[in-house]
Amino acid sequence: MKKLLLITFATMIGLTGCFGGGEEEEGIVTEATNQYSQYERSDFSLLYPSDWEILESEDFTSNVPSSTAVVFRNNLKNDIFTASLNISQSEITTGTTSKDFSLQTLNIQKYNLVGFNESIREEYILGDEITGEKTFISTFQGRKTATESLVEFKQLCIARNGFGIIVTAAYLPNEEQSVVMMLDEMLRSFALKSSL
Repeated sequence: MKKLLLITFATMIGLTGCFGGGEEEEGIVTEATNQYSQYERSDFSLLYPSDWEILESEDFTSNVPSSTAVVFRNNLKNDIFTASLNISQSEITTGTTSKDFSLQTLNIQKYNLVGFNESIREEYILGDEITGEKTFISTFQGRKTATESLVEFKQLCIARNGFGIIVTAAYLPNEEQSVVMMLDEMLRSFALKSSL
């Protein structure tokens, strides 16, 4: 569990550079609107800005963890940190609830980020009100090291049937509001398929 969270954190911070090879199934992209496209895999889907870059396993360098499923990166690059949304998935203890998984993940972030500060924790239901998965979306800030730039994160964690998924948006605190809103829409459009 801790290994998955550390790997996820490393992926969130490190995915602003170049990528190389890898192996994993590709997602399917379909046009949803002029501004957004639908990305689908066998176990989840989400909407993303049509002009953003999609990075999958074949685009990753060897230092990107195998738990990383896909990364969506802003097409407008920043020398300090480029806004992105990362989805990682791995096995977790069967019976873990999404809220417990979210709290465990947040505690790991608290331990690993310099100057960690959680600003918002919003109760969230993934899916419909009756059968949906109860969890929360947490917004927090921190630095990988004391000398690196402060980054803001928005994170959604889901646990189901011994499997954990972490959806993390990462951006600079002074990021353009339109980009922050796009990341929020992406995160909230995330949907699990019933086969998971």
